[in-house]
Amino acid sequence: MDVIDVIGMNTGKKLIDKIIALEWEMFVSVNEGADKASCQEDYDTFRGMREAQFSVWTQDAVTAYLGDLEQAVSEGRNLVEAKYIHMMKTTEPSKYDALVQRVKMPSAEEETLAREVSDLLLEQTRVLFEDYPYVSGQGRPLYSAFDYAAVSVETYQLGELLTYSRNTLSALKKHISALENDGVSLARLILESSVGYYGYKSLDAAEAASRERAEKSGIQISFGCCPDGECEGVI
Repeated sequence: MDVIDVIGMNTGKKLIDKIIALEWEMFVSVNEGADKASCQEDYDTFRGMREAQFSVWTQDAVTAYLGDLEQAVSEGRNLVEAKYIHMMKTTEPSKYDALVQRVKMPSAEEETLAREVSDLLLEQTRVLFEDYPYVSGQGRPLYSAFDYAAVSVETYQLGELLTYSRNTLSALKKHISALENDGVSLARLILESSVGYYGYKSLDAAEAASRERAEKSGIQISFGCCPDGECEGVI
């Protein structure tokens, strides 16, 4: 499944292009005034990872999230910065306490929806960890209980979901449920799209290459990066 199946090639590309343009401006503005991390100068990877995610969303979800971004811009808010601040609640509590006032906090309904969507995706990702251990986690733990070792998939994922509006979260939850009814995992679709950006024809091919590299050098293949310089699967 790709943008052609979920949204329609022309409409989907235009919407996703707008999202990526707005997110990129927010991304490069995180820690503005300080030295940029290498990935803040790597637009191609940024675009590839974000496009991998949004290309398997529905038009309703993509349109709703574009609205979130446009509203945030009109209000002078940076949703990418907000994501990282949300993550600090478990990774760096003292910094979170100092920065949380800069974030528009989700309503009780939005937080509930964000956690429901996160739980659905986390279970799908757990399956990917079992089936594709070398390529799915990129070396990070799955659950936030292990944030002391590295930022977990759960913390990273929830940090982003907490920046979404009720409309976006509702559309995304509906999409995940519809896919699951057809035996399809959204987390898998995103990962397949992500490894496709790196030239792999399938998850099996990416897993084999990642395993071979790990066995030879003890280093896992990582996809993407984030402002603090650690490699990430998404921004």
